[in-house]
Amino acid sequence: MDIKGKYESKVQKIGLSCDAFSTGCVVLCLLFLEPYVASNGGTLVTWFLPLACIVPFALMPLVYMGIHKYDTLLFGRYHFVMPLSAFIAAPFFVMAWSARGVGPSQSCLVFFGMLIFVMAIMIYRYCAFSVRARLGGVSIVDKYPVYEIVSAVGCVVAAVAFALFLRYDPDAVYVNVAYVMGGVTVVLALVQYLITFYGIPRLGGRRVESVKSVFNSFFGGLDVKTYLSALFFEAAFAVVVGLLVYFGFVLEIGLSGVIAVAATVIAVYGVAAYFCARYITRRSMKLSIINIVCVILPCGILTLLAALDKRGDGVLAGIIIAAIILSVGGAVAVRQTKLRLLTVKPRVTSGSVFILFDLTMCAAAALAFVAGAIVANVLQWSQSVTAFIYGFAIAIVLAAVAMILCSRPQRVEPSADEVAIGTGDGE
Repeated sequence: MDIKGKYESKVQKIGLSCDAFSTGCVVLCLLFLEPYVASNGGTLVTWFLPLACIVPFALMPLVYMGIHKYDTLLFGRYHFVMPLSAFIAAPFFVMAWSARGVGPSQSCLVFFGMLIFVMAIMIYRYCAFSVRARLGGVSIVDKYPVYEIVSAVGCVVAAVAFALFLRYDPDAVYVNVAYVMGGVTVVLALVQYLITFYGIPRLGGRRVESVKSVFNSFFGGLDVKTYLSALFFEAAFAVVVGLLVYFGFVLEIGLSGVIAVAATVIAVYGVAAYFCARYITRRSMKLSIINIVCVILPCGILTLLAALDKRGDGVLAGIIIAAIILSVGGAVAVRQTKLRLLTVKPRVTSGSVFILFDLTMCAAAALAFVAGAIVANVLQWSQSVTAFIYGFAIAIVLAAVAMILCSRPQRVEPSADEVAIGTGDGE
C-alpha cells in the first residue's frame, strides 16, 4: 500500500473543500442579520439590504467572462482570483457586522460591507468549485463527504463563537464572530491555494465572448416556471429562518434559548441535507408537497405564538419545533433546487449551474430581507410581536406560488448536454 499517496489524497480532498467553511458565514447572515440590522443601521439599511443580494445578478456573468477571457499562464485560470476574492471578502464581512447604533454611517457600513462580501464570497466559491470539479471530478449534485464535513464545521464554529461571545461581550458579539469567521476563511483559502496550485496545468487559452453572449449563457433559455418555483420555495424558507432568531429575541427567550434555536437549525439542517444528498436523485411533486407542508406548519406554530404574545421560556419549545420542521424542509428544497437547475435550460455547464444556484440563493435572501424590513418597520410602529405574522404570511404566499408554478416531475439523467457537469466548464 502506498501510504504516502494515501495521505496525499486525503490532504488534497480536504484542501479542495476548504471553501465549504464559508457556509458558516452564510448561516450567520441568515440567522442573525435580521436582529442585528434591526438594532444597528436603522430603517434605511433594512430596505436597501436586498439590493446587496440582487447586484450579483448583473455582475457575476461579467466576472465569469473576465476569469475566462485573459491569459493565465502564470497562475492558472482560477488560482489568482480564488485567494484574492477570499482576502477581499473577509474584511468586508467584518465591516458589515461593525455597526454600532443607528445612523447613516452605520447603515453604510452594513450595506456596502454586505454588498462587497456577497460578491467576493461568490467569486471565491465559484473558483474553488471549478478547481474541485477538475481535480476531484465532482458536480454540483455529487456526494462529496469531505465538503459536507467542512461545511458543517463552518456552521458549528459560527454557532459556538456566537454562543461564547454572547456570554463574554454581548455588545460586540457580532463583530467578534465576524473576525473569527473571516480570519479562518482567509487561512483556509490560502491552504486551498497552496494544496491545489500545482494540481492543474496553467491554461493559456482565451475564451472570447461578448457581454451579450455571456449573459445569454446564464439566463438565456431558462424555464421560467421551473426556476421561479425553485426560487420561491427557497425564499419561503429563507423568510422564516431569517425571522426565527429575531422572533426569539423579541419574545425574550433568553440567551440560551436563542443559542438553542440557532443550534437546532444548524444541526437538523446538516443531518437532513446529508440524507437528501444520498437518497433524493430526482425532482418530484412529492418533494414539493413536503416543501409547502414544511413551510405552512412552522408558520402556523409561530403565528400562534405571536398571536398569544407570551414571553419567556414557555415559547421556546414551540420555536424549536418550528425550527426542526423548517430545517428538514429547507434541506429538501435545496436538494430539489440543485436537481432542477441541471435541467432548467439547455446546454448548461457545471460552472453556470453553480453560479446560477448561488444567484438563486441570493435572490431568496433578498426576498427574505424584504420580508424582514416589513416586519421590522411594522414592529417599530406597532410595538407588538404580531408584526411577525406579516413575515410568516409572506412565506406562506411564496410557498403557495412556488407550488402553483411546479412543473411536471422529471428524472435527472446524464444527457449529452449535462456531461460537462462533471468536468467543469468544458475546458
